[in-house]
Amino acid sequence: MRNFSLDKSEIKSKYDVIVLGAGIAGLTCGTFLAKSGRKVLIIEQHSIPGGYCTSFKRKGFIFDAAVHHIGGCGKWSVVGRCLKELDIKINFLQLDPMDSINFPSFSIDIPADIDDYVDLLKKRFPSESENLSLFFKEFIGLYRATFSAESHKMLVKYQDITYKEMLDSFFTDEQLKMVLSAQWGYIGSPPHEVSAIGMCQMLVNYLKDGAYFPVGGTQNFADAITQKFIDYNGHIMLSSRAESLSTDGGITKGVTTEKGEEIAADIFVSNIDPRQTFFCLMEGNTVDETYLRKIESMKESVSFFLLYLGLDNKIDLKGLKRGFYHTSNNISFSKNGWFYISVPTDIDSSLAPDKKQIISVVVSLNDSYDDIEDWVAFKDKMKRYTINYIENFIPDIQDHIEVIDAATPKTLHRYTNNSKGAAYGWAVTVDQTWSNRLQHTTPFKNLYLAGHWTNPGPGICAVVSSGWRVANMILNN
Repeated sequence: MRNFSLDKSEIKSKYDVIVLGAGIAGLTCGTFLAKSGRKVLIIEQHSIPGGYCTSFKRKGFIFDAAVHHIGGCGKWSVVGRCLKELDIKINFLQLDPMDSINFPSFSIDIPADIDDYVDLLKKRFPSESENLSLFFKEFIGLYRATFSAESHKMLVKYQDITYKEMLDSFFTDEQLKMVLSAQWGYIGSPPHEVSAIGMCQMLVNYLKDGAYFPVGGTQNFADAITQKFIDYNGHIMLSSRAESLSTDGGITKGVTTEKGEEIAADIFVSNIDPRQTFFCLMEGNTVDETYLRKIESMKESVSFFLLYLGLDNKIDLKGLKRGFYHTSNNISFSKNGWFYISVPTDIDSSLAPDKKQIISVVVSLNDSYDDIEDWVAFKDKMKRYTINYIENFIPDIQDHIEVIDAATPKTLHRYTNNSKGAAYGWAVTVDQTWSNRLQHTTPFKNLYLAGHWTNPGPGICAVVSSGWRVANMILNN
């Protein structure tokens, strides 16, 4: 693990910009600002940068904590263009098929090319062929509209529409609607709740540009941006929790860390949970009541259970496809569970020693964070539940496990301070998407928000876009 953190003696008493949180949006924003010559400090509570885009090592196995692949890494897409602008070189492997979606009664492998996917769907659902053409034309048009500076008519049209309502307006075939909804787990809310705009941003990004895996694991993605930030003379403090923010008359003045360092700046960017920013760090400061009420009224996204298995080299995992496994054929998805299963060593054998293998599983949860009293018992119960499910595909898996680890919503909260271990910031519902989501600007004219709590929303591609936007706002101000 690289040591990026600044020696305490090198910390300045004042910076041009201080970024709270070294998630991908904070790193992206800070690196663009540092490249432009601004003196930038990033403060991060964890010992490594990356937020959810991190990896950890157990007995020679490298596990990705929460991000299992990244969209938008092609040279014309957001992540690809960002890396080019910052002169960051990362080795990616493109995943083909892009994904597999599995239901009890059928499964479909999604090609890495969107035209191939549309052709596949037209062959499988010939009666919906014309509607599929119309839908994807509209869907891609809506995606492009999300990059528009003005309020595009397409955004106005879908602002108050759920993804299920959008699908219902194009199709009658229930199985086709299931297929087109099956990847909702990437954004956290089921089709009857998730915003059509939010689903579009996530899905088109994957379908148009594919999914990519950074060689060596997702920590390498975060580390490459961090290293470039340092190359541009940026300063980063890891294992350093911000304790408070001081303000004066609508201006944010400085930050005090848990260890007592007091550091001033002209501009601040919060890449952390807004509840933390405005209710904890600013406790005792005067904050606009209307703004606080809006934050109080917003609902966090779901959290997940994650299982990490390190396996010996004597087990055959070829029959285990990477993708979503839904436990029901019911279109409503409301209370039906799903698993996202991946075998990262199929993509990159360097993640495990001696041709051993890794299985990573993300498990949807119906349990409410506040209702779980015994987290140890919950973790044990979820481990058993998940391994029992995998045994449907790999019956003898128990005999081959060398390393087992797991993360609960409480784990996610501990490492990120995201309220209730939220996986995607605010839930991507109609009332919390686009103009209804928190904006980059705040009641404090020199404090900006970046990351999945603000626009465009969750996912690596979206938070890269968010950090880039905020950097441009600061540089153009």
